[in-house]
Amino acid sequence: MTLRKQVAGLAAVIATGKRRESLEALRDHLAQELENAPAGIAIGPIAKELRTVLAELDSMPNEKEESAVDDLAKRRASRRAEAAGQ
Repeated sequence: MTLRKQVAGLAAVIATGKRRESLEALRDHLAQELENAPAGIAIGPIAKELRTVLAELDSMPNEKEESAVDDLAKRRASRRAEAAGQ
């Protein structure tokens, strides 16, 4: 029997409810599953799921992009409030 190295705290990360961190932990777990798969085991489903997780991570805006969007929205709201007050 082969011992598999598990991603530390995978369940704990997912339990936080933080989507990006959960997907990153799942990505790491799936990558380790691929590396540790015994010979003769079909790895297609694991690889497919890894590709899906990677695609979802790529489609998510990073934190800097989110904060820039939030900053622009605040500036716009401030300008509108000033214009309405004049």
